[in-house]
Amino acid sequence: MNINDNFKKWMAADYVRLSKEDGDKEESDSINNQKALIQNYVQERPDLYLCGHYGDDGYTGVNFHRPGFEKMMEDISKGQINCVIVKDLSRFGRNYIEVGRYIERIFPALGIRFIAINDAYDSLYNNSSADQLLLPFKNLINDAYSRDISIKVRSHLDIKRKRGEFVSPAVPYGYKRAESDKHQLIVDEPAARIVKQIFSKKLTGLSNQQIAESLNERKVSTPLVYKQEHGLWAKNAFQIYGNPKWYGTTVRRILENEVYTGTLLQGKTNRPNYKIRISVERPKEAWFRTENSHEAIISRNDFNLVQNILDTDTYHPAGQKTVYPFSGLISCGNCHQTCRRRQSSGKKGTYHYYGCYLKNHRACCKGYAISETSLIQAVMTVLHLYVDDLSNLQQVFDFLEKLPARHNGSQELSQELIHMEKNLKNYQRLVMSLHEDYHDGLLDQIEYLDLKAAYREQIAGLTDAMEAATKRRNVLISSFAEASTQVEQFRDYLESPSLDRRMLVSMVEKIYIYPKNRVHVIFRFSDEFERFLGLLPKDSSLADYSKNLVRTEVLVHATQKASG
Repeated sequence: MNINDNFKKWMAADYVRLSKEDGDKEESDSINNQKALIQNYVQERPDLYLCGHYGDDGYTGVNFHRPGFEKMMEDISKGQINCVIVKDLSRFGRNYIEVGRYIERIFPALGIRFIAINDAYDSLYNNSSADQLLLPFKNLINDAYSRDISIKVRSHLDIKRKRGEFVSPAVPYGYKRAESDKHQLIVDEPAARIVKQIFSKKLTGLSNQQIAESLNERKVSTPLVYKQEHGLWAKNAFQIYGNPKWYGTTVRRILENEVYTGTLLQGKTNRPNYKIRISVERPKEAWFRTENSHEAIISRNDFNLVQNILDTDTYHPAGQKTVYPFSGLISCGNCHQTCRRRQSSGKKGTYHYYGCYLKNHRACCKGYAISETSLIQAVMTVLHLYVDDLSNLQQVFDFLEKLPARHNGSQELSQELIHMEKNLKNYQRLVMSLHEDYHDGLLDQIEYLDLKAAYREQIAGLTDAMEAATKRRNVLISSFAEASTQVEQFRDYLESPSLDRRMLVSMVEKIYIYPKNRVHVIFRFSDEFERFLGLLPKDSSLADYSKNLVRTEVLVHATQKASG
């Protein structure tokens, strides 16, 4: 700079910044402490006049997309400021390349004097080759510090996710944090009631948009508004409307969220590195999944049914609030295309039927059609047969529940766990003894490292296998009561005098129609029920009885009595 600049009155601005990445330095680098340091520095120098104050509290230093910094640059461009003062270079930024660009190129080009107090840097005087070499080195250290902190934070959060601790800043609608443990979710009853209503309405046949409209009519607060009303943290980047409303997309996000079954899914997205703030999706196998992490609001069965409904091709007729009971369930037995409901008029009045038709009403597969009345008759008959099967299966559930653990399969898993735990402890002892052998000279460095890596690999494999076996055992122990409950629920459905949407989607996976009123019904849960039958001891009195106990599908003539 020109020597006359020594006698120039500099219009200075202080810039302060603090973010969570500063860790233990947060107190010493607090916004107030930074301001106080800069003010004291200016008071001792008559050539500086502090005319502007800019700051960013809670913003990272790895980029310069900060409101306070951007406002300062705007005022610099207006000629209101010609000097910038910071506590140290790390407060200005932690990006080696970007900090260097501002200090070495942008500020000199704009005639801006830059002062970093604790780094003893003043661009008015620090022009020696030593200063020019030291400045980039300090910026590089600050950049490396930010990278190191980012790695440590990510690792720490991943450990918490693996343990099943909830670490997201935003709590799912329907839950809240436990007062005794911020990493534990508990049910938020008012919001949970709305979640249950949403799932229930979906099972009765309402579309996502119709559910949203019913919530708006009742003036139910949206998830964002509800959280703000209760003082909870909530993202508001998309809150652009004065009166937020429920939309079909909002309802769908709730219906697809597995957290309501008590399962915690975390780590779905991440940032490629500490300098990139845009999150990218991670593959499903990299997610952190914790079963039974918290109390469920929706049963696993109802959640799975809703996912099937969301994936089903359904059509909501104009003027009706719900879909037709068979919507999306009927397919052509020839081409497997979803069948369409049609209306026809005759001498006996108007009637409805399902057939393999194109959108222009032309037949796709001729003869593949059935009247709605005949279809209802056939399906009701078949469902009664299915529930009769399941009622007989109840004997198997009762028998398995009363069996000793060695017969129902849980003891085998327990013995397997005991064996794996024993092996795990042996490998852990071997790892501990390796260090002693290496210290005593019994092993050279290469042998020590090779054996240590091999033992660590065995320990990791056994740990994963034990987790999987424990889950299988817990599922087996709890599944008897769940299966029995499923049978009781099916019985309740059939007490209804007519078919409804919930009954069908709960019990039927697919219905295929064929010429001459033939109907092929494929049931849900057949695989699960057959798995239970496989647990029966071969010498059991029920072993032979159970071979054909539960049919997985039935093919009938709609005008005849159904048979398996």
